[in-house]
Amino acid sequence: METVTEYADQRTELEEKIRSLESEKASLLSDVASLKEKIAAFELEKSASALESEVQALRTEKAVLEEKAASYEADAGYDLPRNAEGF
Repeated sequence: METVTEYADQRTELEEKIRSLESEKASLLSDVASLKEKIAAFELEKSASALESEVQALRTEKAVLEEKAASYEADAGYDLPRNAEGF
């Protein structure tokens, strides 16, 4: 009879351990998914920031080149070919 009680106690302990581990697993899976989303958002933010810097640099370069081209046209009377946008 004592053996049956030992097995019952052991079974109860194992069932509790399993429930605890399943709960921890669910929590960890949720945390992992959340952290992956957070990292993805940070990476997208970093990419967007880098692209914004590149676009701003290109806008500045374009404006400088347009001014330079306009000054050449004014000084020498050049009629430079224009693209579809008029530049």
